Amino acid sequence: APPLWQTGMAAGFGRAPITKTLCFACAAASLSAWIANSPQSCRLDVDHTFRQAELWRLLTCHLVFETPMAFFFGMILLYTFREFERRLKTSRFLIALCVLLSLSTSIQLIMLLTGATQGFTAGPFAIIFGLFPFFFSEIPPAVKGGILFIPMSDKTFTYLFGLQLAFSDNFPSALWPTLCGLLAGILYRASWLPFRKLRLPSSCQRCCEWYCSYFDLSNDYRHRGGYQQVPTDNDPSVPQQLFGPPPSVPIVAADPQRVQTLVAMGFDEEDARGALARTNNNVQAAVGLLGSAW
Repeated sequence: APPLWQTGMAAGFGRAPITKTLCFACAAASLSAWIANSPQSCRLDVDHTFRQAELWRLLTCHLVFETPMAFFFGMILLYTFREFERRLKTSRFLIALCVLLSLSTSIQLIMLLTGATQGFTAGPFAIIFGLFPFFFSEIPPAVKGGILFIPMSDKTFTYLFGLQLAFSDNFPSALWPTLCGLLAGILYRASWLPFRKLRLPSSCQRCCEWYCSYFDLSNDYRHRGGYQQVPTDNDPSVPQQLFGPPPSVPIVAADPQRVQTLVAMGFDEEDARGALARTNNNVQAAVGLLGSAW
């Protein structure tokens, strides 16, 4: 078999440096909390977080898994959802994570202040379940079947893992952050809200590109083979898939004049260049592709 860089495929965490960093951070934070025998002290709590100035809880409540079972299923889901970073590109995926975390944290604080619940189980529930609305609506099943007249697909086990994670702690302490994450994901995808139009500042964009080039070598592999990976969501000409890398297509140079035409229409220059490369410099098709992007 030819090397991965010749086939244009990304293995493991290839082209997903943010997801890789997140998985390692969750593993390190969880192990540290277990060794210190204090995973519950990482929960979000109004009294400790703000009145006692333990602001680090705003971070640890989204990183630390409290139980080994939650760690097992949560890490599987995080690894599975690395495909979203590959499809959306790292910079847009990073914005999505920031929005999901901000919305979920705000909802949890409102619930705590109003007395709707006494506490939430710590863990990256906002990220995992915030991506489930996209998983449900945008990723079609690749394999369909059934067991004892029960319809199933390749997505079924992902849903079952999510259900197991939602009930991994005493009811309903793990269910509340699950619902907050789902609500945050729905709000992020809502067309009447501006979250999907957010972009990183140019300085943050450069830092993100440096981080990707430094920690993700798959870009070098991809360019060696003369192929580029492209996101395939919402493109009827490219087969949809969740597991494994998206299909590779030959590199097509974008016409600079047509790039400027799309930029004048309000699209990002980098996005316009990629869309023209995917559509063989067809402006109308590129506009449709950019308009349907997540």
